[in-house]
Amino acid sequence: MTFSSPEEKEIEDFLARQLQWVRRALRREPLSFEDMSALQQVGAFETLGEARDQYLVLLQQCPEKLRQYRDSEAEFALSQLPSLPSGRPREDRLALEATKLREAGFLPAAIARKLNDKYPDRTDRKGHMKPLTAGAVRKMLARRRQSTPDKT
Repeated sequence: MTFSSPEEKEIEDFLARQLQWVRRALRREPLSFEDMSALQQVGAFETLGEARDQYLVLLQQCPEKLRQYRDSEAEFALSQLPSLPSGRPREDRLALEATKLREAGFLPAAIARKLNDKYPDRTDRKGHMKPLTAGAVRKMLARRRQSTPDKT
């Protein structure tokens, strides 16, 4: 293996001296069953932590490898997060239209009729029709009033 700098050689020498599971963990390679069982031994996390600290010191001398390592850490951290926030999507657009109609003097029942005429194909997650009711419009308007600060 050819190295473009002595720093890269020092990093590879350091990794070569490490236990197999430590080396794989530092390189973000998949861990085997044996590696996982070694990681569960007493003192394994301390060993890995010390090796990681030394590895980061060595990577400071080679900015390209440090960037790659941090990118892989960030990618791993993001892979552990859920892809989408849980819960129902917000209906801000609909609430804004309802607010404008309310400001125009319409009552909640009339607002519900107008919005149902404008959006007749509203469905829930299961595909069932989901028309707006006067109560739903009242709640939507109340939430909208609570979330908008007073203009003073």
